Amino acid sequence: MQFNNLSFKNQIYFTMLSIVSAVLIAGFSYNIFSSYSYKESSFIKESELQAGLIADNAVAPILFFDRDGLTNSLAQLHRYENILSVQVYLKDGTLYSKYDKRSIGLYANETFTQRSWFKHQFEYSHDSLNADSFVIREKISLENETFGYLYLEKDTAVLNTFVKDSIENAIIFSMITLFIIGFVIYYISGTLIRPIVNLSKNLEHLSVTQEYSTRLEYKSKNEIGKLYTSFNSLFNSIESHQNELEKLTLDLENRVVVRTEELTESLETLKKAQTQLVESEKMASLGSLVSGVAHEVNTPLGNAVTGSTIIKQESKELLESMKNGTMKKSTLEESLNHINETARLLFKSVNSAASLIRSFKKISVDQSIEEKRNFDIVEYTHEVVKTFSNQLKRGPISVVVDAPKTLLVNSYPGAFAQLLNNFIQNAIVHAFEVKKEDAQIIIEMRVRKKELEFIFKDNGCGMNDNMKHKAFDPFVTTKRNAGGTGLGLNIAYNIVTQKLKGTLLLETEVGKGTSFIVHIPV
Repeated sequence: MQFNNLSFKNQIYFTMLSIVSAVLIAGFSYNIFSSYSYKESSFIKESELQAGLIADNAVAPILFFDRDGLTNSLAQLHRYENILSVQVYLKDGTLYSKYDKRSIGLYANETFTQRSWFKHQFEYSHDSLNADSFVIREKISLENETFGYLYLEKDTAVLNTFVKDSIENAIIFSMITLFIIGFVIYYISGTLIRPIVNLSKNLEHLSVTQEYSTRLEYKSKNEIGKLYTSFNSLFNSIESHQNELEKLTLDLENRVVVRTEELTESLETLKKAQTQLVESEKMASLGSLVSGVAHEVNTPLGNAVTGSTIIKQESKELLESMKNGTMKKSTLEESLNHINETARLLFKSVNSAASLIRSFKKISVDQSIEEKRNFDIVEYTHEVVKTFSNQLKRGPISVVVDAPKTLLVNSYPGAFAQLLNNFIQNAIVHAFEVKKEDAQIIIEMRVRKKELEFIFKDNGCGMNDNMKHKAFDPFVTTKRNAGGTGLGLNIAYNIVTQKLKGTLLLETEVGKGTSFIVHIPV
């Protein structure tokens, strides 16, 4: 468990206990080290003193060659438990006498120069606490004359025992001290922190229940008491603000409801207006179609009226000649030829008018009744183009249909007519606003992978990048002052994407014309 996840009380408890433990460990470590240093120093001085006394007692036996007496004297060292052995060497390195508590004949017939491990100093240090013994050398001399050397080996068990006892005592005392101090810290921390813990629990409870009317009591006037007072003051303020906030929220909700109703009404009004504008645009397009057809029908009908008048006049003159008996064969033949030619022109004019009316009737019916059916889209394209012949002649704008002779598709002819109508109107009004001699519209149609590829392109003025990105947006037009609504291409886009379930792409560049690329599943 992470320390930060512990309760505040446990954090303080473990922190204080850790500090006390660290202080105890540091204190006892220093005490053991200093005590051991003192014990070690005393042990060395005692060993040096013993070595000096033994060396002084060995001078006389060496001078008077009393080897047995020296051996007996050394044997008395058994009273000292920590003296393991003593070796006395003459000046030439010959072993003269020795005492070995372990009864092992060490160093016999050896010279001190062969014992490289003998040292002139104490061989026990802090780095070798487990050393079993150490050796100290002392000169055997009298009046600055050296007669030999003495080696004293002592047991270091007393030092090891001292260290062990010191550590055991320190651990026992530390455990008792930690237990007592831990209990005191736990009790004190619980007493001091209990109000803070209580405050924390109440805050946590209030954050969930949001019962801001709750008040806490704490009689002390210390810092914690001030904290409780501040807590109660804060929640007095929160409760007051909450009441104000509830009133403001209720008022805001009422305003939102009213505003939502107003916006809903406005949205419905906008939708109706948009629908009316789209219908107006369709009716305007249909009106333009009617105007164009009426103008086109007017010419052949005028020719038909003129021809019928001529036939009527010629017939009248022939009848009068017959009644008067003045008819000549040449006159009859000339009149019949004239009547025949006029009748031929009359039939051609009436037939042309009838063809225009049939095209208008088919297109207008398809635009008013949106039914899906099989139709020849190439023939249908020619009929739609024919209804614009009057406006195209005024351009003059030539139209080239690049498609197979016959191309049967199953789709919505009315929607297609409206689409082609909007493209032609857009080209006449915008692409060829400035007249040009080689004005041309090319309509390409191909069926590929059960999909009709319909391309309508012109060699007109084209669009800049800004207009290209907004071309299909509603109410975007460059002819606002000339009565443009900006719905033509928007309606075309909606027809392709929504009615015909296809895609519509625009490719254009200033001065290089415009292309509308349509893909429709058929």
